[in-house]
Amino acid sequence: MPTRKITRSPVKVTGTTPDDQQFESTLEEDFLVLMRFNRLVDSERIETQSVKVDWQDDAGKMRTYTPDVLVHFRKDLTESRDLPSRLCEIKPNLDEDNKKDRPYPPRTENAAENKLKWAAASRLAAMRGWEFSIVYEREIRTPYLDNAKFLMRYLEHTPASQIDAQMLACLTQEGPISLEEFIKKFAKNLESRAKIFPNCYRLIATQQIHVDLTKRLTLQTILTSIDAGNQPPSS
Repeated sequence: MPTRKITRSPVKVTGTTPDDQQFESTLEEDFLVLMRFNRLVDSERIETQSVKVDWQDDAGKMRTYTPDVLVHFRKDLTESRDLPSRLCEIKPNLDEDNKKDRPYPPRTENAAENKLKWAAASRLAAMRGWEFSIVYEREIRTPYLDNAKFLMRYLEHTPASQIDAQMLACLTQEGPISLEEFIKKFAKNLESRAKIFPNCYRLIATQQIHVDLTKRLTLQTILTSIDAGNQPPSS
């Protein structure tokens, strides 16, 4: 449960994700998309503004700080069973080139204060068996995020289909093939292809079909079978 209430702001975008997680910037919203899309993350245990950190400033005054997101990982998967929870602070890129392009005044950052409060957050996280990390905009806003946003609609709204098994078997038999050519094997005209694409995108989103999501997803993207030795990515 949040320890700090997120209120409406005249200079920032605030809101709530489909799974009822609050955010106070579009950057935080994008980070939450990545966490919901990450198959290793326990999407029902993503917590925003839920941890209060006590820290002492240079004048000796005790203050509090609330990191942005606490992420827990799934315990039912071998790959994530032993991963520690991750306490995250989400930050925009702070270089001058990025500041001047922003539509709103940049938030003032105090490097000395950040160092003290982040050190306190690291200590608290270690005491609880977690990890603390600062996640910058450059790590969030990548082609992978664009693909995740596109695929989320199929992950969350397209049901499994009887054709899924047939598609997976075909890909295993065919080997690497472009998305466009793969779809053509199941649908000969544009109308029928439009019905097949959601199933294919859902299989990509659930990582039953392997693609390189660090590059923009297009009709020329190469699909390969997980059975061919490709391991699903962790994020």
